[in-house]
Amino acid sequence: MSTATQETIKGYYDGIKRKSRWQAFVADDIVFEGTGMKATKGKEAFVKSNSQFLQAVKTSQVKDMIVEGEKACVIVHYELMSPKGNSASSDVAEILVVKDGKIGSSTIYFDTAAFANFMAQG
Repeated sequence: MSTATQETIKGYYDGIKRKSRWQAFVADDIVFEGTGMKATKGKEAFVKSNSQFLQAVKTSQVKDMIVEGEKACVIVHYELMSPKGNSASSDVAEILVVKDGKIGSSTIYFDTAAFANFMAQG
């Protein structure tokens, strides 16, 4: 297990949980893709996408993390709340690659139908 990779990943998810300073763990040239998504490139696009998602996140908790070298697989549980007060929960699997202490790529897997339904409720 790579301690540097683990520290970067833990720092990132601690920031996600606090909704503060998670951006510091993201590389300028990050590639972000996932279930039913077109890949985006660059920190600005990633931060924008993540910030929009975080508006609906009440709480987050890392359930499991496997680290091997520069790669990690993380399972995160999110409790969500819509602007209208609807709630849902979602488990997300994320494959991350860390280089030079920053997350250089992120691929996420989640139940897109359930999330779309939640978002449609407003």
